[in-house]
Amino acid sequence: MVKIEKEEKRYLCLLILIAILVNVVAISPIAPGQSWLFWSRPIPTKEFKVSICNYQFTLPPGGILVKVGEAVKFVATSCDVTYGFGIFYKSGRMVFQMQVLPNYSNEIVWLFDEPGSYTIRSTEYSGPQHSSMVIPDVVTVVA
Repeated sequence: MVKIEKEEKRYLCLLILIAILVNVVAISPIAPGQSWLFWSRPIPTKEFKVSICNYQFTLPPGGILVKVGEAVKFVATSCDVTYGFGIFYKSGRMVFQMQVLPNYSNEIVWLFDEPGSYTIRSTEYSGPQHSSMVIPDVVTVVA
């Protein structure tokens, strides 16, 4: 049996305390850029169904129009392989992404915090046509 010295125990307790504090701050509302808490479970006011099949996105016929701060649900399905469903700012920075598994309703609820046009693209390599799975300026977020 290994004995831990008194100083080692103190140091270990300090490291555990620091780890706990970092995690508490990271998931609290005092963290910069955190406008809602992941455990708050916002109720979506709109739902958008997206299907992906044979390297093609099929989006709602009326388009995707969202208000800033409005909770919306995206439900994505695939008919053949695993794809990624990602939404990106004009700058190319990712807003969010999720894996889209075949024959399963993959869901995410999101609150957009900036008005503008957003691009949808596949974020999971799914085959040779993966790089063409981009639809620019398809999500419109208004103030």
